[in-house]
Amino acid sequence: MNSIFYSVITLLLLTAGVLLLMREFNKTKDLQQTGESSQPIPMTKEEGEDHFSLLMNAITPVWYWRVNHEYIDFLHATIKRMKMTEINDRPGLFEAQRRCSDLNSAVYKYYDNIKKRCLNGEKVSHSDLDVLNLRQCFREFSLEAYPELVVLVWPEYERPVVDPATV
Repeated sequence: MNSIFYSVITLLLLTAGVLLLMREFNKTKDLQQTGESSQPIPMTKEEGEDHFSLLMNAITPVWYWRVNHEYIDFLHATIKRMKMTEINDRPGLFEAQRRCSDLNSAVYKYYDNIKKRCLNGEKVSHSDLDVLNLRQCFREFSLEAYPELVVLVWPEYERPVVDPATV
């Protein structure tokens, strides 16, 4: 009896899905025949702000801003107080700092570009190239570049390996 009931429910859901798809197909076909564009209507500034906020909350790792602030504090406490001779005496320090600086700048560049696009009414998707690049910068900076920089300056404070899935 239960299997019959579940079979009927499944068939009804499938039928409803097919009908909805047919309805959407007919709408787009009618719009194309009448000459109306199927361009999405731009969002208002408030809707764009909301969309941007939701997008950033969805793609930003929970630990990123903590690591970013830690990096800035670390930079002011160590590298900015070093002389060029001290920086050059440590192999790889200059390159590691340059990599962190570049990644940090890229995060803000992508962030600003996405925000500008959202405020201009564009609905930026999760698969957008800027969003994908921003996510890559988040991960590379916080999981690779910054920990490598810390080890070069303070080897005794090397971070333990952290699995982002458990954070």
